[in-house]
Amino acid sequence: MKISKNPNYIKASNLIFIATILGIINFFLSPDILKSKTALIISVVTILLILAIGVVIRLGISWIKYILLVLIIIGFNSLPKYIKEELSIHPLNAIITILQSILQIYATLLLILNRSKK
Repeated sequence: MKISKNPNYIKASNLIFIATILGIINFFLSPDILKSKTALIISVVTILLILAIGVVIRLGISWIKYILLVLIIIGFNSLPKYIKEELSIHPLNAIITILQSILQIYATLLLILNRSKK
């Protein structure tokens, strides 16, 4: 297990933790999640996965940036359709989802670009 010396890992993990908090807020604001057991389980697992990624980033494990990048690429395919649907039904949930996506993408860029101050 390779530990990185990239100083951006702390910033990136903070961004992921903020995205997790937004996900929890989004969870409680979405009326449809609590109606379906499947949606509830998927939502809880997703929030826990994002939280776990934040913890692993905080520990400085360098390979997590690739997993995060793959998850963002997979999620990016369905994001425009999801946001379009959510904007018409639940605009606040769509805005929170957009903010989460921006934070996660920015955290991934911090991890990949590795620009350290000298």
